[in-house]
Amino acid sequence: MIRVILTGILVLCISQILFAQDANYWSASYGPGAFFTPGAVIANNQDSGVLFYNPALQALTKKKTASITGNIYQLESIKVKNGAGTGKDLHSRIISSVPQMLSGIVSVGRRKPVYFGYALTNISVLNYNVSQQQDAKLDVIDRGGSPGLEYYVGQYNFQNHTREASALISTGFRLSNRWAIGFMAEGQSRSQHYSEAFTSRALVNDSTSSTQPLASNEGAYQVDDHHIGLRLKLGLSYEAGKHHLGLLLSSPLIHLRGRGTLLSNNAIANVHFIDDEPVNLLANTRQTNLKTNYKVPASIALGYAYDYDKGQVYAAAEYFMKEKDYNILTPRPEFFVRPDTGNSNLSTVALLEMREARKAIFNISVGVSYRLKPLLTGYCSFRTDFNYADRKDTDGFLPNTSTWDNYYCQLGVNVKRSKYNLRAGVLLGYGHTNSYQQPINFDDPKESNLLSGTIGTVPATRITAALVIAFIHNL
Repeated sequence: MIRVILTGILVLCISQILFAQDANYWSASYGPGAFFTPGAVIANNQDSGVLFYNPALQALTKKKTASITGNIYQLESIKVKNGAGTGKDLHSRIISSVPQMLSGIVSVGRRKPVYFGYALTNISVLNYNVSQQQDAKLDVIDRGGSPGLEYYVGQYNFQNHTREASALISTGFRLSNRWAIGFMAEGQSRSQHYSEAFTSRALVNDSTSSTQPLASNEGAYQVDDHHIGLRLKLGLSYEAGKHHLGLLLSSPLIHLRGRGTLLSNNAIANVHFIDDEPVNLLANTRQTNLKTNYKVPASIALGYAYDYDKGQVYAAAEYFMKEKDYNILTPRPEFFVRPDTGNSNLSTVALLEMREARKAIFNISVGVSYRLKPLLTGYCSFRTDFNYADRKDTDGFLPNTSTWDNYYCQLGVNVKRSKYNLRAGVLLGYGHTNSYQQPINFDDPKESNLLSGTIGTVPATRITAALVIAFIHNL
């Protein structure tokens, strides 16, 4: 019976800090849906020789180029309204300036040169940082020994920083006047810092004691992990006058190496959770050199472009397969609950692991270019970025923060010269949900809910605005 109660308390205690933007595939501005970014297309790009996303397109150009693309100014705002209780919003606002891509095409050989494309990308997948506090007199202790209101202090903070860097190399060959084929290898490095913690404390109004006892619940969970993987891609291109078709097949991410560190601390003191006897619990661990495994499913992308008198109309779509529930980080079944009862560590792995599952996603993009002047072209594109998070249970922790779909629009111009192209524009993004689960609720902390409040769902909104610039130099 003790083990059952202990396990139940641990599950409730730790699950209170489960927190479910980073669960999206097309967030990066250089993907197949970003018509504005040079070369980030499936079917065709008339204005730039930087054709790295579909490697088959390299066979259609004989240019040697070098390019740099970056967000010289970017604002990302994520706001969870009443995220920690009424009037206690969780608001993360990040301003950054980050180069995103270095890319180009080089040739090998003189008589029959072979052209290779390369790209180095750097993505800030998520930079989320929030905190909140409640300091008030509330009716927290619901037993008869503490009449009236108690002094209560609750704090919550959460950080989720995820970055990805990739190195790509590709080449393409003509099969005929209309058909071309290309191959690409992409090495990916992903790092994440995930840190979530809360404290919830109340002074008990105990008339039988000369001091006021403290009832408290606190929990913390931190993971730092790094993963290296490899994706292989096969591209096809078909050209028929004004019509351009492209196909890109991407393999699942192949695991090469992954390591992580886990730190967890949970303590409950003097909380009458189930009966008249107070609960006192201490559970903590630190584990290093844990194996990590981050998965990306296989995908298939299609693109079509049509040339008209003043420009081009473009459409692209990509379908990502589903990914079954798996562990990103699996802790060892080591000593966790203190004192050890001999059975209390049976659920350590389930409570502390980091897991995710992904549903199948189908993203689409449309774009249009219009020649304003002989050397000046305007661009406009729109794309979806649907959320793939698909975990249903509450064991362990989720690596993601977002649970909403995003939509992006890009507007810009391309200035063309004999030796270079200069492209500049703005990126606007929006995402929203009305059913975001609170991580904690400071409105009604009670002993019956371990001083964590009654968790509900609230609105959450994400807004992104960026000034993007790309420079392509013809070598």
